[in-house]
Amino acid sequence: MQETVINAKTILEAAKRAKQFSRTKEQIEAAKRTLEWMEYAKGKLTEVQADKGAFNFLTDLSGEPEEYKRFLFDTLEAGEIRIVVDGGRVRIEETGVPTVWRMLVGDKDLIAISLLPQPVVEAAATGQADIEQPAAQPEGLFAAPSIITELRAAIAATDLTKPDPDGLPLSVELSRQPLSPQDKTYISEVLGSGRVEVNMRGFARSTIEQTKVRGVWRSRILSNANKELLDQVVVCAVPPEVMSSREDIPDALKRLQSKIDWCRADVERAEQE
Repeated sequence: MQETVINAKTILEAAKRAKQFSRTKEQIEAAKRTLEWMEYAKGKLTEVQADKGAFNFLTDLSGEPEEYKRFLFDTLEAGEIRIVVDGGRVRIEETGVPTVWRMLVGDKDLIAISLLPQPVVEAAATGQADIEQPAAQPEGLFAAPSIITELRAAIAATDLTKPDPDGLPLSVELSRQPLSPQDKTYISEVLGSGRVEVNMRGFARSTIEQTKVRGVWRSRILSNANKELLDQVVVCAVPPEVMSSREDIPDALKRLQSKIDWCRADVERAEQE
């Protein structure tokens, strides 16, 4: 058995290790409150798991200690979706737990448990009822008139009152259409821009923008080399890929339980120090 040598060097190393694993009172309290909130979230998701209706549970974190908020969101981790409403008045970030979102609304810092945060639902329900076109169409149009006709028919036939995460909306892939430069300009002008912009991280950069027409969205995907991979127009209340679905709840519960177990062990370890 090797004998432990105690000298200035080993004492210094032991002190460094103790400092590395030590916790301040504020950090321990942040971990405890994070554990409490995750238990609360688990309970709420368990309650709604068998239901079919919408759910929206809010926790106001405004004025809470930064140490607590930092620990909470570090534990939940970041998801892939970022949503901006009204040019930044509302900013929403998906966490690493499906159905759990962080929302910055004005000076309020909120965390929501929902399939889709309410500010997005409300903004998506606004806009023109139909695509408005000028009386005189510009020269050089080729495919745009037929595309607009197809989109108007889809708007009339689609229920735009209920966002459906499991829906299969009509989409027109512009990147595969024989569009003239005038077509592209015309389509962009008559659709315009709306209140919601979504950015999704992944192997490529994906943006989904609400147009000024209710239920019409413009979806684009660019490679990391800035090459356009997809440009399409989608007709639906909200594009399904923006939302969580009820099928995500079991996964959310599993992830929460894993984080709860880790956080509880971390708290117990810290209290024994």
